[in-house]
Amino acid sequence: MAFSMVTQMGMSDDLGNVDLNTDYTHLSSETKTRIEREVRRLVEDGRQRATKLLTEKRKELDLIADALVQYEVLNKDEMEKVVRGEKLQKIKSLPNVPIKLPEIVLPAGMGGPSTGGTGAGAGGRRGGSGGSGPPSATPPLGGGGDGGAKL
Repeated sequence: MAFSMVTQMGMSDDLGNVDLNTDYTHLSSETKTRIEREVRRLVEDGRQRATKLLTEKRKELDLIADALVQYEVLNKDEMEKVVRGEKLQKIKSLPNVPIKLPEIVLPAGMGGPSTGGTGAGAGGRRGGSGGSGPPSATPPLGGGGDGGAKL
């Protein structure tokens, strides 16, 4: 990205606002060295700026991280409240509550039940249960205990 900034977008005070990418192979070794130096400078300046910002705002980052662990999702207003130290009026996520995933029923021809007698659902190994999604704690509706093969 930094290379494109320098060679295509002219985002270099040293090299100016010129297209250095179109005929890059024809550029002098001195110009290529200047391009590489400018690319390295941009990358290093960005790294230093990011490190400084993250270090200076560490307290705020920790507050937001803790709130995300508690609530999983925060919008902009909620993040601003957290940073100001205000309490959120939001339901916390419940870590030990089992999550029931919906059963995925595939159409005939894609592994789901079929009526033509040639698919897996017509007396095939799935036994007509139609489910190919993740296993759930409860048997699928209308099915269950039919002894179908499990993958």
